Amino acid sequence: MRSSSMRRGLAPLMLAGAALMAPLAVGAQEAEAPAAAAPATADAPPPAAQSAFQVSEGLEAMRYRHLWIAYGVIWLFVFGFVWRNWKLERATSRELDALEARIGDLEGGAGVKVDG
Repeated sequence: MRSSSMRRGLAPLMLAGAALMAPLAVGAQEAEAPAAAAPATADAPPPAAQSAFQVSEGLEAMRYRHLWIAYGVIWLFVFGFVWRNWKLERATSRELDALEARIGDLEGGAGVKVDG
């Protein structure tokens, strides 16, 4: 029973992780597309300015890829933190309910009413 509830709890986290990682795949495809589209000419090498421009485009694409990875990792930590606190709050709430019931049984009443 616990594993099925754990799977249900992990599903939104996994979905969020997949949504955050999708731009990485798009960025990788965009970075590879210009290289595949460039015609290969064996007789004329590209001018120095053009090759420097191609290198800077590659560095630019790599910079953004790392940025997306960093944001994805940060968001995964945030979602993990929120999910962990949510699970701990549910467990604490269950324990509190059990303690209230136990106190009610020990006092001989039907239960303890708590304002708030």
